[in-house]
Amino acid sequence: MKKLLPFACFILILSACNNGDQDKSDFKVAVPGDETESIASMPAKKLALDQWTYIEIDSNKAMWGEFDEPEWLRYFGLAAGDMNDDGLADIITGRNIYYNPGGDLSSNWKKEDLGLNVDANLFMTRVTDGPTIIAEALPDVYAFYRDQDSGELTKRLVAQVPPTGHHNGQGYRTASLRGGMFDDIILASQGGLYVIEPMDYGLEYDENGEEYLVGDEDNAWPVTLVAQDASDEGFAVADMDGDNDLDIVSGYRVPGKDAEVPTVVVWWENPAENGFIDTLWARHEVGNTQFATDRVEAADLNGDGLTDVVVAEERYPGLEPDASLYVYFQQSGGSFKRATIVTQFSMNNLDVADLDQDGDLDLTTAEHKGEALTLQIWENDGEGKFNKLVIDTGKESHLGARTVDIDGDGDLDIISIGWDQHKYVHLWRNDAIKGM
Repeated sequence: MKKLLPFACFILILSACNNGDQDKSDFKVAVPGDETESIASMPAKKLALDQWTYIEIDSNKAMWGEFDEPEWLRYFGLAAGDMNDDGLADIITGRNIYYNPGGDLSSNWKKEDLGLNVDANLFMTRVTDGPTIIAEALPDVYAFYRDQDSGELTKRLVAQVPPTGHHNGQGYRTASLRGGMFDDIILASQGGLYVIEPMDYGLEYDENGEEYLVGDEDNAWPVTLVAQDASDEGFAVADMDGDNDLDIVSGYRVPGKDAEVPTVVVWWENPAENGFIDTLWARHEVGNTQFATDRVEAADLNGDGLTDVVVAEERYPGLEPDASLYVYFQQSGGSFKRATIVTQFSMNNLDVADLDQDGDLDLTTAEHKGEALTLQIWENDGEGKFNKLVIDTGKESHLGARTVDIDGDGDLDIISIGWDQHKYVHLWRNDAIKGM
């Protein structure tokens, strides 16, 4: 373990320009990522953001290319959830489950191989299967769960979506798009965003107590393309128009332009009516980026009741510090005003959460390129101005800097994986509540 003390510098929004026209993360297991937590539930004292302990969970994680083509491919998946019903959030990435040792998290994290070369990226709890991992080996999508009789890990091929240019997708979430109590699976892949509807199966009981069979475990789960030409990178899920259903925000691949460098940010309007979403969603423009739209989040960042959008740019090969972190503040009437938070090395990492529990939403990001490889918190002042805190340096992150309460103490920890440094699984334990 390594105790870390961040340094801070106050940075206002650097620039703004007009651009025309609630995220439910899969990582906030112990503290769900609904960015609407009431002020009444906040602790009496604002949490410090300078109490972090680094824990190396793994330094020998394999890469996809060690088992299958292409040889250069790493894993993109990262999720957290309780896979063994001990009340603690385990970490799921690539083809492995890392079991939470409890305590101060510094003991050995038992590593279990899924037994198949897949890129596990989502966790959900299902009525028939219990704790479930969703994993890609595109075009195949698998569900892994514990057999309730033997306790053995079992897999099922549940759906198919097209493979991406990087084989597996880099955008994945679960959310209740139909407005019910059960989540859909949303995957970014070739051609756009696909919604998979998990189907339950097994014995149910009618009002007279008679058994009847629901579904067929051999049947595929329905798949619908809802956002055509959306980027196969990160996307957000949030209510963008205040109509009480969840929309999607993503990069957009303009037909005829470079599909690998989407520079248009859009939101896709959920047409849900009576639970049906099986149609292409209407597209609305948010604004533009200079370089590739990579990670996307959406939440109200300035307290005006309107959902804003955050985008972290990717730069390849990333030799220069010219990637920007943008906020698109939603205006009355539905237009957006872009502001630049920072321009630095490529940021393929982003999350939004109230880390200091002061009632507004902060940002986490990390540099994927450059010499410093900083892990950063951008503390929100409540009005959409951000104070930068560097939590750690020298540890590359890719699709990381995710917030989740790993030790169950009520504050949010941070987890990461890498691409260039793909062998590592990182955890930064938040000791803010312990220090109060």
